[in-house]
Amino acid sequence: MKKIILWCLLLGFTITGNAQKLTPEQQSIRKVFFDFLKFYQKNEAKFNSFHLYKGTGENNDPPYTMQWKEVEKYFTYLRTTVPYVGEAYIKAEREHFRFSDSCFKADPEDELPAGFDYDRWAGGQESIDETIKWYTSPKNTYKVTITGNKAELHIGSPYGEGMLMSWAFVPFVKEKGKWKMADNVYPVDEEETAASD
Repeated sequence: MKKIILWCLLLGFTITGNAQKLTPEQQSIRKVFFDFLKFYQKNEAKFNSFHLYKGTGENNDPPYTMQWKEVEKYFTYLRTTVPYVGEAYIKAEREHFRFSDSCFKADPEDELPAGFDYDRWAGGQESIDETIKWYTSPKNTYKVTITGNKAELHIGSPYGEGMLMSWAFVPFVKEKGKWKMADNVYPVDEEETAASD
């Protein structure tokens, strides 16, 4: 009986270890993302204090415009206070804001401000408390691919009766010898069964 229990425990550790087998460098990349989420949770009010766009209509209604001076203040905050992001992240943010600005100009009557109709930093519609639980769940599968000074963290989260896997990813870049997020977390348009990893 002891041998059967020992065998089952060993098999369980082996299966778990294979699903989460990350090198120390890959683990450090995952940790940067987890630390960013915790930092954001503690500083959510500050992140949201930057009025990156505004409505020029009555009661802040459309048409919307980007507030580029406020964007630069936000970038200064990132550079001086948020150690999990760097210049690649700021470059990606600038591109997102340019895209939003083009959407504002192309459809000035749109009620939803393009690019700001969800939690940009945590990547969803849920509160940061729920989002952290989702991305850091022990049931998740984490895959990290590193190519030179770039990396991608893929997060597979199981859901549903059929054990489907929903994926999200975060790009990283190594800046001054440290891994930094190169953009926010985004869902991947793919689903697979949990067993197919």
